[in-house]
Amino acid sequence: MLRLKLLAQKCTQLERFYCTVNKFNTLNEAAKFLSPLLDVKEPTMYRYLTKHDFLLELERDDIRRKLDYFRYLRASNEEILQQPNLLMVHLITLENRTTILRECGFVESLNLAALSKYITLVRQKVRALKKNLLIPADLDMVEQLRKQFELDVLPVGLKSSDDLNVQPLREQFISEFLRQRLELSDVELKRLWQSYSKIKHKSFGHTQRVVDILQYDYKFSREKIVGNLYLLHADPENLLRYPSVVPSIGGMDIKELMVKQPKVMMVPCDKVQQLLAVLRSHEIDESGILKYSAILTLAPDTIQARIVQIKKTKEFEVLLKHPRITKLIAYQTKAAIRLDFLQQLKVRCASLNVLASHSQGFEKYVRDGCDRTKGKDTAHFFSQIFAQKSDEVFTHLKRHPNWFHIPTVQIQETMDYLRAQQYTLEDIGENIQIVLYPLSRITTKLDKLHECARTGRPHDELGIELVGVSASQMLSLCLYTMELDFHFTGDGVWPEQVQLNDASTSTNIELPKTLNKDYKYGKKPAVKVGL
Repeated sequence: MLRLKLLAQKCTQLERFYCTVNKFNTLNEAAKFLSPLLDVKEPTMYRYLTKHDFLLELERDDIRRKLDYFRYLRASNEEILQQPNLLMVHLITLENRTTILRECGFVESLNLAALSKYITLVRQKVRALKKNLLIPADLDMVEQLRKQFELDVLPVGLKSSDDLNVQPLREQFISEFLRQRLELSDVELKRLWQSYSKIKHKSFGHTQRVVDILQYDYKFSREKIVGNLYLLHADPENLLRYPSVVPSIGGMDIKELMVKQPKVMMVPCDKVQQLLAVLRSHEIDESGILKYSAILTLAPDTIQARIVQIKKTKEFEVLLKHPRITKLIAYQTKAAIRLDFLQQLKVRCASLNVLASHSQGFEKYVRDGCDRTKGKDTAHFFSQIFAQKSDEVFTHLKRHPNWFHIPTVQIQETMDYLRAQQYTLEDIGENIQIVLYPLSRITTKLDKLHECARTGRPHDELGIELVGVSASQMLSLCLYTMELDFHFTGDGVWPEQVQLNDASTSTNIELPKTLNKDYKYGKKPAVKVGL
């Protein structure tokens, strides 16, 4: 418990540090940071930020990187202050827009004002750009775009004209490049533009470089790229840095992993590195990412907060060493709400797979009314405790007729209690079915057995003196006396508050009307407030 509190405090401190160092809490704080960077007096910057308070949402490091980029474009502080909205644009997007305008012939006119009007400019006709002196009057736009490619790319039947719109023209060149380089058919090109139309805002250089990296660095086949055309949106610098920043995940080489799970390429490698560090700090096996890569879409601080929350929930904490724990982390919010819902229904045995499953699977589980476990979570728990003997122990556990009605968290609580009472793993393993019984029943029986052993008087139920009884034999006698009360039917495992008509697999539950709309999607139903 102390360790958990320390982890929670550490998480809170990290979050406070993150907010304090990277984001602004007040206008004064932002003004003090920005005034020297833009050579503006603090009172003036304060008034500026009052009009553009959305800038407070930016992180300090992000601002520095963008200011450096603007200065690379030879922008003055005055020009930067005239275009505050550009600071809200992602740096990669700014770089892409700059490159696209250069590819279209913007040279002297390439400034922050042009970047801020990028969308408007690329939708105009070539004639309009020349009229506004944005590109040279004698520029042949078709030839200008053609020379941006390593291949001889020229759409069939295309002729130079100042009446051509820039954006559709660029799209024709992208299509022709992909038709040649990846041998895309008309059907595949149509699918590309329907699903990933934003590729039109990627520069020709970007698109060519990404294809080169995928084919030559990651050894992607033509079919692999065509099957995952969203990869054309990937950041080439990020792709090149991955092998050095994140050489492997879960023992698998990063390039091999990329081939199996291409979506990982879309996640910044620095973020993945931080995320892996969080998992390792909690001794969580990162190999789970190989199956549940959705966790990579979460921020490292979100992962940290969710793990701390999982450790506070006993039903989840027992699963920390489970090979699918990364799935629980990815869907922790949904799983927590579902767990609360099932507890209201007195359903105790939902597995990790059920709690983090898709909506239809969870709904089926609830409607079937099966308060039982398939044993996978228990088997994984035993593998951590009993190691090589886990299969043998689990097989012995399953000989009990009602073993599948006992949740793993109850088994863990009983194991922890017995270990605290100095029973060894060997003692418990030889009497493993005892972990299925309510802890209150075990403590009552064990206390009585220990008292008889200490005083030397005969046990009133057994009618014998407990002389020279070993620890393992004491657990066997405890198990015997518990079932003696239930005529050895196996019904001694049921807590007193759980009432079943028989030892079958079903419980009768009344499903709320909110099931279809709320809980199965991992959302709490709205609370209606009376007027």
